[in-house]
Amino acid sequence: MSVRAIQGKGVNRARVICDGCGREEVVTCNYLRRPGQAWAPDEGQTRRKMIGRGWAEVKGKLHCPGCEAKRKATGMTKTTTKPAPAPKPDEALRHPTRAQKREIMDLLEEVYDTAAERYRQGDTDATVAEVLGVMPGWVAEIRDAFFGPDGGNEDIAAALGRMEALERDMRAVADEAARQRAAAEKKLAELSVLKVELDRIRVAVGPRALRKAGVAA
Repeated sequence: MSVRAIQGKGVNRARVICDGCGREEVVTCNYLRRPGQAWAPDEGQTRRKMIGRGWAEVKGKLHCPGCEAKRKATGMTKTTTKPAPAPKPDEALRHPTRAQKREIMDLLEEVYDTAAERYRQGDTDATVAEVLGVMPGWVAEIRDAFFGPDGGNEDIAAALGRMEALERDMRAVADEAARQRAAAEKKLAELSVLKVELDRIRVAVGPRALRKAGVAA
């Protein structure tokens, strides 16, 4: 069985590769620390989840549903685990299987914050559906019924917080600019009044009197 770890933030996942055709699927799983080694996916849990999806274990190897159907048709060795019957195409479009419902519930337990009524980090209905290989509508239905509303996620909330802070700063700058503009307009009005008064004095006393007083005519 080929189970490979997936690095990165978010929920713990593993990539499972069919030992027959090389088909790959991603599944959520726990990680275990091996003696003297780094963290690695829990292969037992991963194997059980894949069997619940219709895969089969044959002599320690995992076969995808397609390879298992071919093996049965050609009379190869019996599988140690009978795969779950595949749903009819129309039923698969309408409803998730029980195994898929359990996986959606398990993953939502990890990535949805019921107290804050939103996803943790950057997860959404769509990212959960992508990880599990299911329809986003199934995730939304189960999340709304058992966990809470679609309240966004922590990344969106943080971005909104930064935007609100930026808007406050911009309003403060605009208010300060308006205050300075009002002060400048007041000074210009005062200068205008002084100019009118000076013109009136010039007319009243004449240029010669102003020159004697030391004021430019």
